[in-house]
Amino acid sequence: MAESRKGDPSLTSLRDQIDGIDDTIHDLLMRRIELARHIGQEKSQAQGTAFRPAREAQIMRRLAARHSGPFPFPVAIRIWREIIAASLSVEGRFVVSVYVPEPLEAGLAYLALARAYFGSGTPLLQAQTEAGVLRAVRDGKAAVGVLPIASDTHTARASAEPWWYTLTAGGSSRPRVVANLPWLTSADTGSDDARAMAVARIDAEASGDDISLIAFESTENISRDRIRKEAEFAGLLLDWAATWTDGEQSARWQLAQIEGFVAENDPRLANLVNSLGGELTRFVNLGCYARPGNGTAP
Repeated sequence: MAESRKGDPSLTSLRDQIDGIDDTIHDLLMRRIELARHIGQEKSQAQGTAFRPAREAQIMRRLAARHSGPFPFPVAIRIWREIIAASLSVEGRFVVSVYVPEPLEAGLAYLALARAYFGSGTPLLQAQTEAGVLRAVRDGKAAVGVLPIASDTHTARASAEPWWYTLTAGGSSRPRVVANLPWLTSADTGSDDARAMAVARIDAEASGDDISLIAFESTENISRDRIRKEAEFAGLLLDWAATWTDGEQSARWQLAQIEGFVAENDPRLANLVNSLGGELTRFVNLGCYARPGNGTAP
């Protein structure tokens, strides 16, 4: 029976069709990489950068909208992440610095996130502190830095101060938050699963569905609830992500996640500071990231 099926014309025809599809996919991949190489040459002349996470998120969402059939959508996304990473590699030098703390399990989790997002062929530069990641990006040794999700659980082992607080004093050339890792989450993703943020020295861009990160400096006298209510009145929907108080200063810094893309010169931020007088003294826009997908296609 097995011998007769080997000669089955229908099976031979199906296998030939699969071979043809494989060849077509391979041809299109080579064509895509060639186009990426030309884009890299154009950006090099204009002193631009190849990494555009907002554009990548738009690609992922477009794929989600058109995906159908039994092929697992998360697998499709993983394939495209590899394709995008390969394109970045031919557009110019692309290295990612990754925070790899102890214990080893935590460090490996951040490496796995970086590898899944930035591809199996992208060079990863390991740093044992958050400051080391920021330094690699600032000095040009890495195009992107992968750091832990901002929270109140900062430890001195990570760095003397939280990475997001460091960015508040970085000036116009500071790295900015540009992506959230992983891009695709699932219903099984728990609060203990590894997540990270990516920073890069590029301008933030709107993807169409974003979350912005704004750091506010305030006095100790004002509550989070009051700031939130005034923010809503100013047209900003926010949730608190982290707080940091430098022992040598009386001011308190609070990191907020705000719904939507908030530009550097968004007048709502200035209106919020003015509405609270001297209790909210200033703000720093730390960037934004595209809202992650939920692991399913429509």
